[in-house]
Amino acid sequence: MSKPMQAGVQSVENGLDLMLIVAHNRRPMKITDIAEKAGIAPSKAHRYLVSFMRTGFITQDAETGLYGMGRVALEFSLSCLATIEPISLATKEAERLCLEVGHTVAISVWGSFGPTVVRWEQPNRPVMVNVGLGSVFPLYRSATGRVFAAFMDAEAIQAYMDSADSLDRRESNKETVEQVRKRGMARAEGDFMSGMSAFAAPVYDDRGRLVLAMTVLDYKTNFDHRWNGDVARALRLAAGRVSADLGRPAIAAGRLR
Repeated sequence: MSKPMQAGVQSVENGLDLMLIVAHNRRPMKITDIAEKAGIAPSKAHRYLVSFMRTGFITQDAETGLYGMGRVALEFSLSCLATIEPISLATKEAERLCLEVGHTVAISVWGSFGPTVVRWEQPNRPVMVNVGLGSVFPLYRSATGRVFAAFMDAEAIQAYMDSADSLDRRESNKETVEQVRKRGMARAEGDFMSGMSAFAAPVYDDRGRLVLAMTVLDYKTNFDHRWNGDVARALRLAAGRVSADLGRPAIAAGRLR
C-alpha cells in the first residue's frame, strides 16, 4: 500500500518550478516568457521573482530587465555537487597535483550548460584569468571540453550541440576529438584563453563512464607542453588514481606522441 502524499507548501513548490524554468533556459529571460512557461500571470511571476532576487537565487540585468540565475543559486548547486563522491576524491588528488606541478588544477563535471568547473586549486603563483568556480568551458575550443566531447555519452553531447552556440560547433584546428581518444587526454595551447596552456584528462567510474575531467593549466611560458613531460605524466597518474578509487583500474603512464 502506497503512503499518502504529505501536505506541503504550494507556493514554495510553484516558486521552485518558476526558478527551474529560468535555470533550464540557459539564457536570461523576459518576465512574459517566464510567466507563459509557468502558466501564470506576469504579475504573479514578478512577485516570485522579487523574492528570489532578494535571496540571491535570481538576478535581473539593470539594462535589459532580463532575469537569470544569481550567485546564491550557483553556490547552492556547487555545494550539492561537492557532496558527490567522485568530486570529493578528485579534490584531494587535485590538491596534491597542484603542489606537485606548481600549476592551477581544475575539476569539471558535465553540467546543464556543458563542462562546468566545480573545484579550482591554485598554487602560490596563481593564474589571473576570468575562469573559476562555475565557469563553463567550450566543448571544442578547450582541452577540458574536448575530453568531454571524446569520452562523454554520445546522446548527451548531441543534445548539447543541438542547443550550443555556433562557435562551439567547430572542432579545434590544433586537436581533434579522435586524437584525444587515441591519446587518452587533451592539450590546449591558447585555443580558448590567449596565452594559456592546459592538459586535461578523464576520470571514470567503475562502469567505465566519464564522471569528470581534471585539468592542469598555466601561462604558456611556464608550461611543459610535452606529451611525455612531467605535467602530462603527473596528470595522467592523478586521474588514474581517482578512477581506481572509483572502481576502475588505474591507467598506466605511457609515452604520448
